[in-house]
Amino acid sequence: MSLTPSLPLAEARKRFFDGDALPEGCVPASILHSWRRCLGLGLPLIGRGGERLTATALAERREANADWLHLARPQIDTLFESVVDEGLVVIVADRQGVILDEIGHPAFLDKAERVALTPGMDWSETQRGTNAIGTALLADQPTRVRGGEHYLERNRLLSCHASPIRDPFGQVIGVLDVSGPPRKLGAPQAAGVEAAARLIEQRLFAQAAGHARTLLFHSDPAQLATPRAARLAFDEAERLLAADRLALATLRLGWDALGRVTFGELFGETLAHWQARADVHRALLAHGERLFSARLLSPRPPSPSPSRPATIAPPVRLTQVEPSPLDAGGLPSELLTTAGKLLQADIPVLILGETGTGKDQFARALHARSSRRGAPFVAVNCAAIPEGLIEAELFGYEEGAFTGARRQGSRGRLREAHGGVLFLDEIGDMPHAMQARLLRVLQDRVVMPLGGGSAHPIDIRLVCATHRDLRAMVQAGAFRADLYYRLCHFPLCLPPLRERGDVARVAQRILDEAGAATRGITLSPELASAIRRYRWPGNLRELANLLQTLLALVDDGSVLTLAHLPVTLREEMSAARAETPQAGAVASLLAQFGGNASAAARALGISRSTLYRKLRQGAETGDPSSTRRPR
Repeated sequence: MSLTPSLPLAEARKRFFDGDALPEGCVPASILHSWRRCLGLGLPLIGRGGERLTATALAERREANADWLHLARPQIDTLFESVVDEGLVVIVADRQGVILDEIGHPAFLDKAERVALTPGMDWSETQRGTNAIGTALLADQPTRVRGGEHYLERNRLLSCHASPIRDPFGQVIGVLDVSGPPRKLGAPQAAGVEAAARLIEQRLFAQAAGHARTLLFHSDPAQLATPRAARLAFDEAERLLAADRLALATLRLGWDALGRVTFGELFGETLAHWQARADVHRALLAHGERLFSARLLSPRPPSPSPSRPATIAPPVRLTQVEPSPLDAGGLPSELLTTAGKLLQADIPVLILGETGTGKDQFARALHARSSRRGAPFVAVNCAAIPEGLIEAELFGYEEGAFTGARRQGSRGRLREAHGGVLFLDEIGDMPHAMQARLLRVLQDRVVMPLGGGSAHPIDIRLVCATHRDLRAMVQAGAFRADLYYRLCHFPLCLPPLRERGDVARVAQRILDEAGAATRGITLSPELASAIRRYRWPGNLRELANLLQTLLALVDDGSVLTLAHLPVTLREEMSAARAETPQAGAVASLLAQFGGNASAAARALGISRSTLYRKLRQGAETGDPSSTRRPR
């Protein structure tokens, strides 16, 4: 029988989960890519469950998002009024996909409760499979998921349309969604969601960038006073500080242009020159061969209210960090929370962990989320600086302090960190003599440069990291006991990658953060299974480097398999693959996939014949969990 693009969705689902090829166009590409991601992770069709946040934890989530939720409320209420009579609900979730609020028709709210579409529940794609909220966040674009397009069987009664919300600094901060019965959600409601999300982004722009010089531009001068005008904000150095989606799309720029390009690079003249010839701050503006009418808004002074800040501070953009974001690394969230409390209380933060676990990345994320995020973050790798130079590097020196010293001297890294955070990486490799001087600085908070000169008071928060066993070093006399006890108030241990749960899920999150979702690149079940079994001696760094390399080598729409790996790594993974799963594990996964042998075999990275053989072996040995008959 020939396949046609008009294949019914139910039949397309069956063929997909049976491992059969699908005709092109029978399922939207975004849905098919999402199904593949979920299948590669071995997500069972019944879902992973998950517990609702406690009332306290949900309240904390809402408070963490209070600034943008407060600004978004008028658009959320307007959207609700436009859809409530259709029996639909409006849902707001944070950037992790956790539902913060839900308002809508009472009849559908009851149905939503039955499928856990309710505040406090995690609707990320890795937890709930293909769904508008989680998939829109991954793809960073408006996404509609109708009925059987949902990955989980029980969500087939839903149709949902979601749109991510970005702040004017390019950070995804949440998602807006409308959900309801499949027949009720159509193009008008979808357009309403996207329009509301854009209006929320414009309110965020006006609030956050009001202190900067804002440029409004449009090809039609009559639109400059309307929401249809594109918006850019520039700092005092005429660098692009903030933007809205419309402006970036019009100028064909990505979010990475923020903080990098200047007014002159965009429009061929300085802002000062353009402003000088503008008539009442309005004039033509050229971008390449295109002409726009533009108007400049002067910065407004801040007017903070007693309850809320007048502006939303731009996030600290991290540079020279590990290849994958911390949020993708599978670390327990309470580690960063605990570290933040220690840092705020001026207690040294000591980070322990194997090489490659992300200690440097953890320290940078800690600084970025602390009250000192606008102050310096100064990182010093104690193992990378020669022993004869580390003292000058840390404490600075006066002119002529030693042969080869700079003519004007040096402030030193300790003074550079004044007001901010000092990160001493590989503190276990610090020379013994230097440890005494560091201890004195931590006690007195005063720095004396080499070569004399006056003492300089410093205000720093300290974060240290090491892969060494400092306690053993103290016992061996290689690390000062007094410094150890000064640093070791409450050491935080970053677990190795192999102990962070499902490593394939970590891999998928790294891929998603690196843009794989928008390119349609997914993990095959075979590769996901191999990733789970491999021990990853290089930890998160090794995994992230591999995945970023694969993304650079493959085309859009690719399914990553073992064949894409370097030969040496493929051989090591093949050796681990020889340890096939036992019958009980096979039967358990088979049950999760509703008895579908093809889907279970793909998730395990084995053939159907091997799956049947393992089940037979279990039956012969009397394993009761292996008696379910696959289909």
